Amino acid sequence: MLIYKLGPGIQVKGTVLYINIRPRKAAKGLFITLFAGVFLLAMNATAAQTTDDIGLTQAERDYLKTKKVLRVCVDPDRLPFDGVDGDRQHAGLSKDYFDIFSRMLAVEMVVPEVQDWNDLISKAKSRECDVVSQINASEKRKSFLDFTTPYFYLPLAVVTRYDRIFVEESLEGAGTQFAVIKGDIAIDKLRQRYPSVVLVEVKNNIQAMELVYEGEVFGYIGAQGAVAFAIQSLNLNKLAVTGSLPLRYELSVATRNDEPLLGSAFEKAVLHLDPKEGQSIRDKWIAITIEKVTDYTLLWLTLLILGTVLVVSLYWNRYLAKANRKILDTLKDLNDVKAQLEEQNKMFKRQSITDALTGIYNRLKLDEDLSYAIKRSKRTKNDFSIILLDIDNFKLVNDRFGHLVGDEVLKAFSSLIASAIRETDIVGRWGGEEFLIICPDTDLQGGKKLAEQLRKRVEEYEFPEKQQLNASLGVVVHEDTEKADAVIARVDKALYRAKEQGRNRVEAG
Repeated sequence: MLIYKLGPGIQVKGTVLYINIRPRKAAKGLFITLFAGVFLLAMNATAAQTTDDIGLTQAERDYLKTKKVLRVCVDPDRLPFDGVDGDRQHAGLSKDYFDIFSRMLAVEMVVPEVQDWNDLISKAKSRECDVVSQINASEKRKSFLDFTTPYFYLPLAVVTRYDRIFVEESLEGAGTQFAVIKGDIAIDKLRQRYPSVVLVEVKNNIQAMELVYEGEVFGYIGAQGAVAFAIQSLNLNKLAVTGSLPLRYELSVATRNDEPLLGSAFEKAVLHLDPKEGQSIRDKWIAITIEKVTDYTLLWLTLLILGTVLVVSLYWNRYLAKANRKILDTLKDLNDVKAQLEEQNKMFKRQSITDALTGIYNRLKLDEDLSYAIKRSKRTKNDFSIILLDIDNFKLVNDRFGHLVGDEVLKAFSSLIASAIRETDIVGRWGGEEFLIICPDTDLQGGKKLAEQLRKRVEEYEFPEKQQLNASLGVVVHEDTEKADAVIARVDKALYRAKEQGRNRVEAG
């Protein structure tokens, strides 16, 4: 945890600014408190949002007006994305989204008490919840809930100890155990993709982290971002996010399905979210609050000091001069801390969209850019292509030279691909040795031409340890009305055909 000491009685611990006001320094403390309040308001200020017409029907408007208050059920144990604070109020990133939904729908929202995720699902079934703030859609849950279009995506990440190296193949290792939260919808996805995986179901992420920390399981699989937040919160310095998986949560707003007008109104609200507002919410990793610690037991001593000040004017003048100097020093310290926090925010933003090994975009960033490319194509009527490429027989590199050389090969491969594409193209690591390229304003022929150029460059390049490698590539052009999952499925099939037909080739879908 970062600690910034700003002067007597003031320090920042992590994301909380503590101000200890002592009676002997009442005048100075009051000034500093006021200044700190202004400073914190400036740091946390966001652009005001207006209530736009989102196309609600008269029936939907009448329903919301009659409803007046919506009961929003929140998972209390999934910060920073979803949770409740000490006063049992909605907290986390989902809270910022629901502030926007509340304005859009012009309806008040309250948070009923929920013990844990199982209690939340139980309350949703019994209609004690009108809305669930963040949840994955499933056929089982559709029996009592309606789901909006997903408004937030979370890839799956893996937490291990520093002394254990994780690669995706670890999930297929005989006897290797991974902790997961009991009832997590990701469990079905993991078992479908990795049939031999051994999953240990636990109550919450605290228990999961402890099992990893003690070495009782190899790793913990959970939502990227949430697991990093948990590591920092628990101060488990032996743990780190050491890998990610090509799977993700697709989080929607869920509404009780016996009131369909509620679901249709929320769907319109989700579709009218401003992408810039959404990005601003996702970038908001540090919140600063002020906690004042007042020593009421020294009230009489304060009065005595004030009386002494009136008598001993010379001493008081000298004291004020010294206090003024300290205030100036404190102002300088506050400015320094502000600069450090701004730099830290930039660093967190870079880390959230960058693959730690290769330095290019990660899966989370590619998901966002693909969604944007689809919206842009729909608006401009221009084609765009995507290329999915995979290093052929990469496992042999790790088996022959070890994972360190394998990492160097991935870095060299990333640099080679990034240097060969256009400035307008977007490249990132899709997972393992797979890489995805988004090519705006490019038809299928243009995509195939670029893919063939990349294939030749890989074939001709000399990688670390004088290795000659090949790559298989799939390329497709986005079709009208096609969603992200559909176009990814098509390009994945094209890549699979290239692998089946001998590797080191380009296949179009």
